[in-house]
Order: sequence, then structure tokens, then C-alpha cells
Amino acid sequence: MVTSTPVAFPNSDLSLAVSAGIYHDIQHFLCREALLLDHRRFDEWTALLANDVVFRMPAGFAREIGMETPGGVDCFQDDRRAIASRIKRLQERAEAGQQQVPTQTRRFITNVIVCPCDRDEYNVLSYILLTTSRPGVAQNAVFSAERHDRLRRSTRTFRIVRREIVIDQRNANVDIDMYL
Repeated sequence: MVTSTPVAFPNSDLSLAVSAGIYHDIQHFLCREALLLDHRRFDEWTALLANDVVFRMPAGFAREIGMETPGGVDCFQDDRRAIASRIKRLQERAEAGQQQVPTQTRRFITNVIVCPCDRDEYNVLSYILLTTSRPGVAQNAVFSAERHDRLRRSTRTFRIVRREIVIDQRNANVDIDMYL
């Protein structure tokens, strides 16, 4: 059972600076992560997750569209094992031919703010614009969200410790593309 995790930037002082080198390394990490996901290189992407990772998408937006949800309810809140299970199901569907041509995604990461928190860990706020293109469908779907990440420096890169995705669309059908 995954316990609820707080947002990475609750009333944080966003003026706390990191060095230009750290900022660049984190921005590069986020762009490389997007490339791995867009090219469906899930095994490499999974290696970027910390063992104690938690991904969360709060359902708080449901209240804004007239749905009542109990406090603390999430669209999902997954640990590493649940994330790996989702990816495995996605890969199995693709291998079984249930998804003949995979959905093409493009992730655009912007408005990156990095704040130091604990030793070798950083709170990172970023905006993501995700486009999905399905074969035979002329119109792309576009989603936007704010992400609150906790990244931990490891030997040669960073690891994602926590990710909270606050999606802007109030009636979006949340699928694995937005989830990741």
C-alpha cells in the first residue's frame, strides 16, 4: 500500500537557487526521460526510477467539474511494482497485436524550476505538454499538466523518487501516456 505523499512545492521558497550545472543536468535528465518515453524505450526509462518511487495523480480536479470525491482520493498512486506492471501490460498488448501501430507521443518539458531539498535530492517543478497521435485519426490530442518531482542524484544520473501530475484538463481520459 502506497501512502499519500505531499506536493513537492507546498509553500516552498522558490527563490532557493541551485548551480547552473545542477540546473542543466536536471533539465537534460527531464528531456532525456521524455525521449525515452516517446520512443517507447520503457526498460531504459524504468531504470530512471528509484526503488522507493511513487507516482501520483490527484483526483481533486473532479470537484471542479461537479463530481464529489472523498479527500485524498487519487486517479492513481503507484509504486515501482505497479508502474512496472502497467508497462508490462502495455508491452503485452502491443506484442499481441491489439495495438497495431502504437500511439505516437511527443512530450515537451518547459518552465523548469529546481530547488534543493535534502542532501542530493531536488524538488523540480515543470510543465509538460503532451501530444498524442493515433493512426487514422486526423486530430491530435493535446494534454497539459504541471509536474512536481523529487529527483535524487545517483552515480551518473538522477532517479525519480516522486512524481505528482496535476493535469489541466478537467475531463481528460487519463491513460498511460499521460500517466508517464
